[in-house]
Amino acid sequence: MATHILVVEDDRLNRNLLCKVLRDEGHQIVEACDGAEALELLQHEHFDLAIIDFIIPKINGLKLVEHFHVLQRQIPIIFITGYLSINSGQTILGDMAEFLPKPFELDVLRSTTKRLLESTSH
Repeated sequence: MATHILVVEDDRLNRNLLCKVLRDEGHQIVEACDGAEALELLQHEHFDLAIIDFIIPKINGLKLVEHFHVLQRQIPIIFITGYLSINSGQTILGDMAEFLPKPFELDVLRSTTKRLLESTSH
């Protein structure tokens, strides 16, 4: 069964790369280029996982994570940014999301995605 993943990234090249990698892994991907678009999608669709960039237009990534926890709390989230260190990211997010600092290896994205999806299927 294909998993339904939301990718929220305003940089088109980064978004295209993330989506390609995840589609190649067999996932069904929905893309959003800003926080408002992602929030609209979240209100009408169920996702198995979300990948959210920190610096995005309209609603920043951190605020979007908070909305996710209100609307679909069970969704695992991978929070990506080049603006926070690992320690800062983990401190700010706590257990709300997994943190990947940019740049990250695509294999790290694959393994983190797989681990989070497996942890929610049990």
